[in-house]
Amino acid sequence: MINKGSEWNIWDLHVHTPASGFASDSDYPILIDNLKASQADVIGINDYCSIQGYKKIMSLGGVEGKILFPVVEFRMNNKINHKNSTATEGGVSINFHIIFDNNIDVNSLEVELNSLECKFDGGNESKLGHITTAEDLSKISFDYFDTVKKLNSSILKNKFLVWVPYDEYGGIDAIDPINDGFFKLGIINTAHILGSGNNRQISYFLSDRCVTDVGKNIACIKGSDAHQLDYPFGKLRDKDSNPTDRYCWIKGEKSFKALQHLIVEPIDRVVINDKNPIENRVTTNRTKYIESIKINQVSGYNQSTHGEWFNEVDIPLNPELVAIIGNKGNGKSALADIIGLCGDYNGNHDDFSFLNKKKFGENNGRISQNFEAKLKWLSGAESIKNLNDKTDNSFTEKVKYLPQGYFESITNESVEGFNKEIEDVVFTHLEEDEKLGKTNFKELIDYKNSVSKEEITQLKGKLHAINESIFNKEVKLNPIYKKSIEDHIKQKQDELNALIEPIAVSNPNDNPEHAEQNKIINVEIEGLNNNIKLQEEKIKGIEELKLSLLIEINELKSLKQRIENKVKEVVDFKNSLVPELSKYDILNIDELITITSNLENLDKLLSEKSTLYNDYKLALEESTSTDPNYKSEKNILKGYIDRKIDIQKSLGEADKVYQHYLLEKKNWEDLKSKIIGNANIQGTLEFYKKELNYLSLSLTSEIEAEKIERLKLTREIFELKSTVLSTYQNVKQRIDNIINENNELLSAYPIEIEASFTFTSNFQKKFLDFISFNKSGTFYGKENAEIQYRKIVENVDIDNFGGVAALLENLISPFFTDLRDEGKQTNIENQVNDVVDLYDYLFSLDFVDYNYELRQGSKNLEQLSPGEKGALLLIFYLLLDNNDIPLIIDQPEDNLDNHSVANILVPFIKKAKSKRQIILVTHNPNLAVVADAEQVINTELDKENNYKFSFKAGAIENPEINECIVKVLEGAMPAFNKRKLKYYENI
Repeated sequence: MINKGSEWNIWDLHVHTPASGFASDSDYPILIDNLKASQADVIGINDYCSIQGYKKIMSLGGVEGKILFPVVEFRMNNKINHKNSTATEGGVSINFHIIFDNNIDVNSLEVELNSLECKFDGGNESKLGHITTAEDLSKISFDYFDTVKKLNSSILKNKFLVWVPYDEYGGIDAIDPINDGFFKLGIINTAHILGSGNNRQISYFLSDRCVTDVGKNIACIKGSDAHQLDYPFGKLRDKDSNPTDRYCWIKGEKSFKALQHLIVEPIDRVVINDKNPIENRVTTNRTKYIESIKINQVSGYNQSTHGEWFNEVDIPLNPELVAIIGNKGNGKSALADIIGLCGDYNGNHDDFSFLNKKKFGENNGRISQNFEAKLKWLSGAESIKNLNDKTDNSFTEKVKYLPQGYFESITNESVEGFNKEIEDVVFTHLEEDEKLGKTNFKELIDYKNSVSKEEITQLKGKLHAINESIFNKEVKLNPIYKKSIEDHIKQKQDELNALIEPIAVSNPNDNPEHAEQNKIINVEIEGLNNNIKLQEEKIKGIEELKLSLLIEINELKSLKQRIENKVKEVVDFKNSLVPELSKYDILNIDELITITSNLENLDKLLSEKSTLYNDYKLALEESTSTDPNYKSEKNILKGYIDRKIDIQKSLGEADKVYQHYLLEKKNWEDLKSKIIGNANIQGTLEFYKKELNYLSLSLTSEIEAEKIERLKLTREIFELKSTVLSTYQNVKQRIDNIINENNELLSAYPIEIEASFTFTSNFQKKFLDFISFNKSGTFYGKENAEIQYRKIVENVDIDNFGGVAALLENLISPFFTDLRDEGKQTNIENQVNDVVDLYDYLFSLDFVDYNYELRQGSKNLEQLSPGEKGALLLIFYLLLDNNDIPLIIDQPEDNLDNHSVANILVPFIKKAKSKRQIILVTHNPNLAVVADAEQVINTELDKENNYKFSFKAGAIENPEINECIVKVLEGAMPAFNKRKLKYYENI
């Protein structure tokens, strides 16, 4: 047998015939033509206390293309108070329907029906077979419980179902729940199916609350209750008895067994709706549903060489849950591998358990090359592969396949591969515009990181400069530094005090007569003194200009280098974009980004200043001129001094003494001036006084101002990192919503995703490596340092910048205050090997990483067993994967414990099949049954008969498939849930 198993069809089990009294026997052909034209696939021929209408239609050849059931409608003789009436107002009549197996011999059925006891309205008892007139039929009623009991004790046992209307005409909803609640409950418990089209009522009977109240879930169906020949059968009526576009859709084979299956699987098997429940999903995604798989031998293959294997295999596939079962070595995984190959599985070819090189693909395809497979999609497209073809990751996957080998490796090895699988699922929760053209989650995160890193690198350069400045200032906070400045001031004062002013010598020229005698010499000496003074001032000015010019030249050179570097950086950036832009013909990188630099004026200015600088060096005799006639400024000064010395030699003794005094006084004044200096000359008294004043008035405020600027840069880095984290958080929020929606389903296996900032794994080591543990301070001693570190980082929230800023402060401040010694002041440079490097590391947030972690309860991935990982992976693919391509799973139960099979695999498979086609390979058919597979495929590989592959496909409720399931279980798992398979023995 070969079919797609349980499919959605329109069932109308409440169609009356002329036997109900609204037409004559001659009208049956009209009725049959209308039944044939109706949208209903399965029809219940329903008449009062009779199967005469059903017999008549069957005697006329039935209805071509339709499945018919005999249904008999009875009226209960139990008069029950209406819930909206008083006891004196009379009772309410309750109807009930019996749906009979259409395989029952009609005459035998009629005999059993005729033996049913009934009562006339007046109280007289009779048997149904004794009632001969339509008038009498309208006056009789039946005891509900006795009727069901009688049928169960007859040859009709297990060949009928009790259908009781609930909120319809003659329904039990009218029963007073206060006075007759137990009677009502008894009816419900005896009934197999209830009649209701009210969604609220239907939801109740399928809820856990109903199980608590009633003891079971019950399927609700609805019929048209048509009493006319030309009614559009299948369409349900509205409150005014007019046909609507609502139908009763039942999923199953068009057989009585499908109705029986509703008793054990009432959920998701009946829907009252205008359309087939999966129509929209399937018809709008026809490229994502496999219609069939065909496998055949290639032309010219001689099956006597290597075996028959696959010969004209053609298996139709149900669009919901397909379970492939069979004993070990009977071709279950072969079928899954072949579907995976044709669906362009992107994994390693060795993941296949049948098509790999050690089995069917051995010896370079000695056997496998002789076979070809074809996946046919609902869209009409076909995917064809030779069974010796290998997997190719360049193709886009048309199916998601989890081979058993891959499943085992991914759950037993390190978390990296497992994380990739999870990330693949996570990626499906992003909108296309959020994926930025990337094909997987890692590509997207790497891209966002690269964009952020470019900006962060620039910010780090600014941070380094400000960290150097802060550190250089913080060094000056050290009391030792202040004391050294004070010592320098004292030393300079002492040097000043140590200078002895020369004893004054009277000027011989104060004597007019002496002055007159030396007038000419005095005039020349005075002129020379003026020239010497002016020349010395000129030389000093040139020295200052040369120093200033040197600074400007270096600044210009640096500026030029920075411009050239930036131009090169932009050029490199442009070149890096060329491959990305190459696919867009209209985009030209040189039009998108233009960069020009004109260094002509800068080079000219640099040349002018360099020339002037060289002139200054010549003037100061720091270089040699090639011009033999060139006289430096220092040479000119020397000429004045030498001339003065020569003149002084010709002076008298008194003049010599006086000139010597003037020289000593000048030297004294020069020394004094040099010691006092000015605020801009390092090493002078005024410089140290200015520095001492700076330490007292400005240093702290400057440091605080620079710290504020530094924190601004750190905030910018934090925000750039946050743009990457936002991708994780975006996905987390969407998955959290799904988790919340399925809280009850996940109660046995709670999962959560963490998306936050975290410390890098080496943060503690990296931080402590900067510290000298043998230096006094908060972090003195390695063991103590580790304790202090843990105290600081404990319970820190770095997901917001306020927490990050507080952490940075708490990490740095202990270097300035010894936390062990009641706030004793310390200095960072004494405790840290490279303070600027430490600052760069911390304020660049190099210790902040992205924490995207999946947890099962209180466990992270590293703490999960392989079985727990397997369960988690299946949850992701079955519940959280937004991908809607077919999902094929090969024997997942081998990697799960019994708890996970019951609490995860079954409920989540049921959930997943509502949004994608699922193909489940299992050696435990109980999985197929409890997951209520729409189609079961039983495979066999007869190795004794030339390796002939065969299969049977159909619905669980099909007796032949039933037999296959039991057969497999008896060979492997005798402890089968008999209620699920053998329900027809217990009804």
